[in-house]
Amino acid sequence: MTNNNTTKVNTMTTKTKQFDVTCIDPTWNNREVTHRSISHDRLFQNDSGETRFKLNHFYTDVEVVSVVEVSQDYLDAQLTYFTKYGTANE
Repeated sequence: MTNNNTTKVNTMTTKTKQFDVTCIDPTWNNREVTHRSISHDRLFQNDSGETRFKLNHFYTDVEVVSVVEVSQDYLDAQLTYFTKYGTANE
């Protein structure tokens, strides 16, 4: 006999650092675009020491203009809001 009970697990965590990244976005005709709450694993440094951004599977090396760390207070408030009211993707 199998147990078909499923439990919804909140996969959102605020323990990893997240950043607001302004980059030269090739999908927007090379305009400066800010991407919000990007995880640290999508940022890297090239051989010259410049910070680069992995936008998606096709654009893996995008020029970064600025990187600002998102405060832990903001992430905690966002998690509390989503826990209470849900998200648009549910």
